[in-house]
Amino acid sequence: MRVCGGHTNRYRKRGALLLQRTLLAILPILISACSSASLVESTTLARKDLPEYNVVLYYPRDWSVSRGDFFHFTAETNLDDDQKVVFHYRGLEKVKKDRDSKRQYARGWYAAIQLSYRNWTYISQTSDDDDSEGTFRFEGTYLKEGVLLRKLGVLRFRGNHVHAFYYTAPDQEFEAYRPLFEKLDSMHRYSMDEAGT
Repeated sequence: MRVCGGHTNRYRKRGALLLQRTLLAILPILISACSSASLVESTTLARKDLPEYNVVLYYPRDWSVSRGDFFHFTAETNLDDDQKVVFHYRGLEKVKKDRDSKRQYARGWYAAIQLSYRNWTYISQTSDDDDSEGTFRFEGTYLKEGVLLRKLGVLRFRGNHVHAFYYTAPDQEFEAYRPLFEKLDSMHRYSMDEAGT
């Protein structure tokens, strides 16, 4: 009986150790998922109308905003270690409407991104085949001042405009911000009427 009891105790200890290791392995994933959900839920959004591009943008209200010559709208926030999380928008006039021209435009966009960032590496390049007007996406990483950054880009053809959105964060922080980026991207509107002005 002692032999059986000894084996039983050994199996219990192994089982407890395995359970402990499993919990330790999934804990960061659970924490990340909870923090991402709470980040989205705790963020109050503001709206920016850009009628010249027929677009209404949404961004976190407490982020600082600016407008430049290249990016027509920028919203950003500083992280603790002087790193930033940034949302950029650039609007362009659309020239051609046929599907092949849009794909060619997207290929040029992908090439321009790669040339614009030193050490750029693409993670993915996709298109939304269900979108009759045209949506293209990319995700990639690049080094800036020794920090690995990740950028998600979305190119949308809507009406008479091409809309380019860029969501950037340090690579280690990107997954925590991804749900917020996805929420923002789903909320942008492509006409003043659609946005309820």
